[in-house]
Amino acid sequence: MKQLGRVEVNSVVAYIGVNNGYLGDFSYAKHAEFYPNYCGLDIDPNQYSGTTRERFIEILSNEAPSNQIKILKGVLIKYPLQSFEKKLEYGFITPEEVENKQRLYAKITQWISQLQGEIVEIRELRNDYEFVKEVLDQADTLISNHSCSSAIDRVHTALHGYIKEICHESNIQFKEQNVKIQDVWSKIKQEHPKFNINVKDHQKPINQIVNTISKTLENLNEIRNNQSFSHPNKEIIEETEARFMINLSRVLLQYIDSKITSS
Repeated sequence: MKQLGRVEVNSVVAYIGVNNGYLGDFSYAKHAEFYPNYCGLDIDPNQYSGTTRERFIEILSNEAPSNQIKILKGVLIKYPLQSFEKKLEYGFITPEEVENKQRLYAKITQWISQLQGEIVEIRELRNDYEFVKEVLDQADTLISNHSCSSAIDRVHTALHGYIKEICHESNIQFKEQNVKIQDVWSKIKQEHPKFNINVKDHQKPINQIVNTISKTLENLNEIRNNQSFSHPNKEIIEETEARFMINLSRVLLQYIDSKITSS
């Protein structure tokens, strides 16, 4: 899915609910507060005409996919499924209405995933370092609740932390204290017994690809420092590229983990 269409937008409206032209419990003031407070967006619905429902439809329909994701997430935060189930307990809505909300909730969740694109699922690492695991969990939370670009710093930290632990366990030492991620990897490639081996002729193409990892990590470090939220940078990496860097980092992490722990 490249962008929400009118059918999807109307389904979001149906999930929230409409009463006398008002969307959910939105007054005009509450609707204006929704975008900065729940979505992290600087959108002023007072620049649009019509009811809160009409304004919401126009805004959601015309925003870029990255902002549509934020609005959908904001809707699910403001109107969690449990809130409708609670209304059922008090007899304000029927069981059939709750079932419809549940179906719409599942659809909205699916649309968020489709708009975000696929994120490579990382299986359980054989070297299950607690610090790395915690940082990867933080990255997942940022991706789910905010954006891929907001998770770049955490993904970099997880990969950096993992290869530093590998060096520590293998007694690979550095003269400097704060070593860049690409330099840590270079040390592993040169000194770790799993990588410092003679490569047969038929493996040379693979080895050439592995040799490019250092440059990839150097670029990831550059992006983390100058295009992520790790510092007050003016330019933040776009979502498509951020997703690519996250997926690439996860593949590298899985490869290094498998290589290090192979028999």
